Amino acid sequence: MNSEHNEDEMMKGDALIRANFGTDPGALTEAEWARLCAEALWIETWRLRNQAEMIARLFGDRRV
Repeated sequence: MNSEHNEDEMMKGDALIRANFGTDPGALTEAEWARLCAEALWIETWRLRNQAEMIARLFGDRRV
């Protein structure tokens, strides 16, 4: 991967950590950052799945 892509991914991870945990990602060790980033990604996936299910129920699509 190129450095621009890596930098973009780090910025996304930092934003997810800040938004979900109110934590400064710059103050974390690499291991702490990786753990919180993984947890934040799980939370976002869970939220999006719930939102999709809610919208499907709202509009009568029972396939979700």
